[in-house]
Amino acid sequence: MATSEIFMLLALVSTGIFLLQFVISIFFGGLDIDVDGDTNVDFDLGSLFSFKGLIHFLIGFGWTKVLFVGDAWYTYALAVVVGMVFMLVLFYTYMLAFRLQNLRKPEPPVSIVGRAGRIYINQGDGRYTVFVNRDGAERELDVVSESGRTDYKTDEVVTVKEYRDNKYFID
Repeated sequence: MATSEIFMLLALVSTGIFLLQFVISIFFGGLDIDVDGDTNVDFDLGSLFSFKGLIHFLIGFGWTKVLFVGDAWYTYALAVVVGMVFMLVLFYTYMLAFRLQNLRKPEPPVSIVGRAGRIYINQGDGRYTVFVNRDGAERELDVVSESGRTDYKTDEVVTVKEYRDNKYFID
């Protein structure tokens, strides 16, 4: 078996395993088991040197050697560099996903007081649903008019004045 055939086989097998992993993660991704400790590690070599990392390295390495045929040392060096880049791109996407997972920091209810919001729905009896920025996103918030006012219109801007008894109050 020629060297180019070995690299073609390596590239095809690793690409097939990657596609199989992709299909399984898309259609059967809910079957995850999270085995995680209470550690906060910013850099984990386990996520860089993993089975998926190996597959990505072999994809980059194999296809680069298929494209650059020859036994010169620089084709092997280029294939190794491309394989490492594939691994680092995978690691970087894992880091971005981990950062997204840890980005949400819930705010205490009292921190909403003083924020402006837009009236979304008049529920009657002085109760309204308001759009307010909370936890880094625009969220619906049920509020009560402290004065009993019932004539707020949709998209009218109001300010949350108080939080007590698990209720938000506006003027």
